[in-house]
Amino acid sequence: MEKIEEVKNKEGKNFYLTVYNQIKEGIRPSIICKNFNISKQKLNYYLSSLKRAELIKKIGYGVWEICGNFDEKKVKETIRITKYQPDKIKPDFVRGHAFQFKLKIPKLRNWEKREEIFKKKGIEFKELDHLIGRGQEILIKGRKIWLTNKSIIIFEKSSYLAKTAKEARKYAIYDLFELVRSLESILGANFRINKKYRFKVSRQHYSLVKNALAEQYKRDGKKLQVYSEDGLWFVIDNSYNLYEAETVHPKTAVDDNGKVQNFFNGLKATENYTPQVMMQAVTQNAENLNNYAVHLKSHVKSIKLLGKGVKTLNKSIKKLDKKL
Repeated sequence: MEKIEEVKNKEGKNFYLTVYNQIKEGIRPSIICKNFNISKQKLNYYLSSLKRAELIKKIGYGVWEICGNFDEKKVKETIRITKYQPDKIKPDFVRGHAFQFKLKIPKLRNWEKREEIFKKKGIEFKELDHLIGRGQEILIKGRKIWLTNKSIIIFEKSSYLAKTAKEARKYAIYDLFELVRSLESILGANFRINKKYRFKVSRQHYSLVKNALAEQYKRDGKKLQVYSEDGLWFVIDNSYNLYEAETVHPKTAVDDNGKVQNFFNGLKATENYTPQVMMQAVTQNAENLNNYAVHLKSHVKSIKLLGKGVKTLNKSIKKLDKKL
């Protein structure tokens, strides 16, 4: 087992391995927090990243076990990011953020009395006057949650770094389920319908970070918003100084981001065929075609002269035949 004195100051990229080794030794999270003087919230960040990388799994309350060999590259690819970690982001990786989920709930006994549960458990809440029907807002794990009679609306504040928008969305949904299970535990409820959570993503943004086009717009002090018949779907943004080319349509953002990413990857793969190079090639071809046309015109004139010569020769031959 690693000596605690040697890893006290290792929090950072190596701390994932430290937490992994602690779990491997069978040490409970509460003891890990005490040993390394970190908060439960901060430890949960590392545990969640390791779990998304499928290196550990939870087998009981506060009990984890190893389920894969440590892979630093895999962990880095599944790290949940915040505005304090821009140095960890590679150009044209995807940052999924601004998620809003709407969870449909079944008919629950005493659900209309949920305010009483909040008061009994000491959970702070406030009334949502702008919603149709009764609604309350609470905070769970720093996330804003609206509870209504028929649904629960969850606002995810985290960003998720991944190679594709689909992967980023997967990580966000993973955290959604974790949050919903915590909410079920607090309220003593079950929000599954036919054994499954029924939800939709009502808002989602996916950005290609440190994007060359976004950097150019920032230098020029310009903004870009692109609309289709379905509304706004693409913007240039500079959140957290990440120079982002961002897809924002609530329904098509994932697919839109994939298309935008393929477009930029295509440009990168054919960097020797930039618009400037293509225009130069077109210009050169145009000059060649012009030269060809000049030569062709000259050839046509020569052929016409040759034709006249042939006709004259034929006439002379006919005259000679008659004399003979």
